[in-house]
Amino acid sequence: MIRTALACALLVSLATTARAEDPPQRAPSADAPAQKLFMTTAKAGELRYSWVLPKDYDGKTPRNLTVILHGTGGDFHWGYLNNPIGVFRPNDIVVSVDGTSPAGGSRVFLGEKNDVELFKKFLEELRATFVVDRVFLYGHSQGSFFVAYYMGLCPDTVTGGVAHASGSWNNSLKPKELKKLALVFMHGSLDPVVPYGQSLYSRNDYQERGFPLTHLRRLANYNHWPQAVRATEELDWCQGMTCADPKEALECALSMLRTKPADEYQWTSVVDFSGARLVLQRLLGKGPAPLAQVPEDLAKSATEWLAKIDEHADAHVKALRAVLPKKGALVLDGKPWLGHLLPLREDFRGVEAVEKLMTEIGFDKLAEAQAKAAKPLYDAWYADGKKDSDYAGPVLENIGKCFLVDGLPWNLREKMKEWKGKKLDLSPKLAKKWSEWDDYQKGIEDGWKQYESLWQKWKGPDKKR
Repeated sequence: MIRTALACALLVSLATTARAEDPPQRAPSADAPAQKLFMTTAKAGELRYSWVLPKDYDGKTPRNLTVILHGTGGDFHWGYLNNPIGVFRPNDIVVSVDGTSPAGGSRVFLGEKNDVELFKKFLEELRATFVVDRVFLYGHSQGSFFVAYYMGLCPDTVTGGVAHASGSWNNSLKPKELKKLALVFMHGSLDPVVPYGQSLYSRNDYQERGFPLTHLRRLANYNHWPQAVRATEELDWCQGMTCADPKEALECALSMLRTKPADEYQWTSVVDFSGARLVLQRLLGKGPAPLAQVPEDLAKSATEWLAKIDEHADAHVKALRAVLPKKGALVLDGKPWLGHLLPLREDFRGVEAVEKLMTEIGFDKLAEAQAKAAKPLYDAWYADGKKDSDYAGPVLENIGKCFLVDGLPWNLREKMKEWKGKKLDLSPKLAKKWSEWDDYQKGIEDGWKQYESLWQKWKGPDKKR
């Protein structure tokens, strides 16, 4: 049952590539019209790629280059079809390339020596073709795994990357040179193809191993689809955390803090307060990559926006304190603190008021312990059960022990709602635990509404970059 759902979701995500037509053929040149799509073929491995120039590209002044790496079943068409021109990195040279290995009628990025060597040669060719300042990578799904893998092997060839909907392979290397690079794991919390928990684990692993420029961008209630708006924001984070120009860093932070209208999927999201805060701190000589000699006006602006983030965080903490248990350990009680705490932990990570609250309630240690306690639930959910009760039973048995786990199966609540209306083969003891499940469901749903009602009040910068 679960595997069928994942396969269907993957087929849907690949459908657009199969119908794609080639863009106009043109060799890259500085006199090409800006924000127009073209394609060509690289000498390196005869990889096809599309290319788009930003406004005011003159072939003399270096510009940032962003390369899109598609997922399984795609090819270079995927990049521009799912990341619209003018929305995705409009100030960069944007390239979308074929995967480094053939896979039937498509292409794929594999974690093999030949793939790494070919992609490195491809980037070298792009540097010789365009006038390039810094190189950033954006990978989705399989291409996302490759981003983290490649950055660990060839850290001197890129400045940063966004790994969307993956996490990292276990054999991804983490050399000391990687500490200078910015890496974002971006992931939908309801991803039906690759579990969100993989990116959560990868971020924790990189940071625990001493890589401070690693960030997690949680896309609340989002699936496996591409997300050009949020990918651009996280590439802004990579740029803002690695640039030497204070003005550029401030512009990146303000871009992240702007509220955005609903995207092409009619989806909106809270801004990345945690990420923007880290960039702003650079202008005050703080954080993992402090800047020196920042002009007074830029430092003042950073201070003002940091204060606004703190004020907004205070509002969330105040709302939470009103509904959190006054004494004792956290237990399921149907109150909205549950669905408010989980997204707040990542969206406001590092903000003083939120960190203070998390310390007071021991959130991180509790969540870590509950992640281990969730194993029986996961084992049953992804096994080949014969009856609905084979799935529902372990959920009822264990939800009271793992309700703080951010990344339980994407369709857990949907399926439990369906099964509650059926007569399942459950023991009387388990049947009584439906009330505990109801408390979980209510806490998650009401808490999200409380959280959403507050972050929608955020007033970000007005002027667009």
